[in-house]
Amino acid sequence: MSVSSKPFIKTLLQQEDSWCKFMGFFNPYLDPFKNHLTNKMPVFDGQCYIRYPQHKFVYDKLWIVKSQGLKGGKLETLFDSDQNKNLTTYPIFIKPRWGHLSASSKNCFKIKSEEELQPYKHYKNMMWSEFIDGTEGMTDYIMLNGKIMHQITYIYSEKQNGFTDEWKFISSDSKPPLNITDWVEKYMRNFTGIVNMQYRNGKIIEVGLRLARGGAYVVSTDNEALITNINNIFNKHFWDFSLQQKMNFEPFYVFKCYTKIPILFLFPQYVLDYLVKKNTAMPFYEYYFEPAGKEGMVFLQFMDTDFERGMQTKNTIENIFNGVQILMYFLFIMVILNFLLFKYKPYLFLLIVFLFWSLRFLNPITANYNLYKSQKQLIFGGGLNIDNNDTNNGEIETFSEM
Repeated sequence: MSVSSKPFIKTLLQQEDSWCKFMGFFNPYLDPFKNHLTNKMPVFDGQCYIRYPQHKFVYDKLWIVKSQGLKGGKLETLFDSDQNKNLTTYPIFIKPRWGHLSASSKNCFKIKSEEELQPYKHYKNMMWSEFIDGTEGMTDYIMLNGKIMHQITYIYSEKQNGFTDEWKFISSDSKPPLNITDWVEKYMRNFTGIVNMQYRNGKIIEVGLRLARGGAYVVSTDNEALITNINNIFNKHFWDFSLQQKMNFEPFYVFKCYTKIPILFLFPQYVLDYLVKKNTAMPFYEYYFEPAGKEGMVFLQFMDTDFERGMQTKNTIENIFNGVQILMYFLFIMVILNFLLFKYKPYLFLLIVFLFWSLRFLNPITANYNLYKSQKQLIFGGGLNIDNNDTNNGEIETFSEM
């Protein structure tokens, strides 16, 4: 994004609430739920990095690698020294080094050879580590004075698109690997708040000091006891053990819709409301754009308590979405051919196609903005470019009480 366009984009994003209220858009972050997280809880990694100076070291992903005795280093060292190249066994994984300055899966790539690494030579603030194969998992630890009060573990699907999961299973009964818990107890001494751990085959790949997905999964439980105790941590520096037996919730799944077709069109919010509400039992869903390396992009996530129904809904939405993208490409090609081949230009046809394409803007402003950022990353890549307006990882909405 050019420097001159940033003030315009910032001004536009500031109109998000007014636009959504005017259009009557359903807000899945707030509307369906009785219980909400306190606004004293930080939601984004950029906020957490500032709020927890004694524990901000967890946002150095290279330090995370070294703390486990894994191989890794700064990306530039692989180009600076033949000796370092010889010490590197492929495949490796490269990604932004600083977790509070990067978002989702941006600039994360599996590299299979030295030749495959060359296009990333100009990327800045990057690191490499040995590639850890296997299924990913994640746990949110709720801590008070360095002691683990509670945990919520997210089980990921074995099948992945690129390196993004197809679905997550969220249950009160799921437990994290013991060595992950040991790491938290060792390094997070005296910490009060949330520790989000992402790991693969028992090896930690990232750490954050906030709930997964801004608290979306926790609030979607709508469990009053669980949410009250999390709020107690931030509001009262206190944990109510009398609520412990009431913190279980009905298990559910989070599904991610994925496409390999470059996205030209988005379902208007009203269409999305119909597709998801008609076919699922849980009220949360959102456009969620996550590049899967260079292979494609996640574009939507939603929840359901029934796995088979959720997978059927996921496949239906993906098929319709892909079909609309193909139709949109076909219409644009027809417009170009008509202007090239016919003497009398079909402006009415052009207007109809343009109006159809414009329906994508009948969404929250952030939907199109986040798609733009993800497409820019997918197409152009690039090193880590620090933008103070983007340190929220693209997550404009939150589940905090207003």
